[in-house]
Amino acid sequence: MRRTVTTTLMILLATGCAQSTPSAQQEALKRGGAHSSLSIRSGGAIAPDLGAPRKVPQLVTLLDVYELTVPVGAISGNDEFWKRVDEDQVDVTAHDVLLKNGVRFGIAHDRDWSYFKGLMGGHPEAMCKRMTSDIGKEGYLELPVRTGVLEQSLFYIDDKGVDWGRRFEKCDDLLGISFVLSPHHVGETYVRACPIVRSLREIFNVTVLNTEQSHIEEKHIEHLYDMRLEAVVPMNDFLIIAPSKQAAALTTSIGSTFLVSDGNTAPIEHVLIAVPRTFRSDEPPPSMSGR
Repeated sequence: MRRTVTTTLMILLATGCAQSTPSAQQEALKRGGAHSSLSIRSGGAIAPDLGAPRKVPQLVTLLDVYELTVPVGAISGNDEFWKRVDEDQVDVTAHDVLLKNGVRFGIAHDRDWSYFKGLMGGHPEAMCKRMTSDIGKEGYLELPVRTGVLEQSLFYIDDKGVDWGRRFEKCDDLLGISFVLSPHHVGETYVRACPIVRSLREIFNVTVLNTEQSHIEEKHIEHLYDMRLEAVVPMNDFLIIAPSKQAAALTTSIGSTFLVSDGNTAPIEHVLIAVPRTFRSDEPPPSMSGR
């Protein structure tokens, strides 16, 4: 008898729970006690409602720029190095113009990263600096090359084959490096480097009576956009910018001015490695391991 009553009671409890659950949920919804953007899944798990609007992740990138400093000729004259750089993947006309101005550049592949990283071990006096951009669809970095130059002359050939000569006083030499994600090809990044000279112009203001005068120094910025130092970098590849073999001898060229400088005991050359890192906006930035 006791077993029969217990069994009957368990059946009634189970039936009552099964009938009351939908009513309780409906009452909660009427009172606002349940959030409309959540739904109940099997096992009691709460998951986002598939009908609710969701933010679509986008591709973003950050740019790492490594500045490798080595003795003159260590890279510009290293044929083994340039065998691993694809100089046919950049615009041929721009490549020829840059070579005439003492600059050599091309695309290298991720599979050869260990080789480029190992170059540091071959030159104990070598140094490496790294700059990293903010994350976004586009960005800009400015790399100081020389500062406090009293005077310099700069000669170059533009993309139309015209020879130009400029003289600057009290100036700084910089490289502006910009990048933007390609809107047409997923994962590709458009990278551009532009030589910049920031100089000071002296202005004298004199009164009508010649009794007073003031000296004003005004900053003047010269962007050498016609160098066309630009490339489309595919995903998992990176851009190499270095002086050419002739750069050190052409002391007034772009390559010599912006990529060759005086070291402590001998001239040194600067090699730039621009590495775009593309990823989805809802994911953390790629790991820096191995780089």
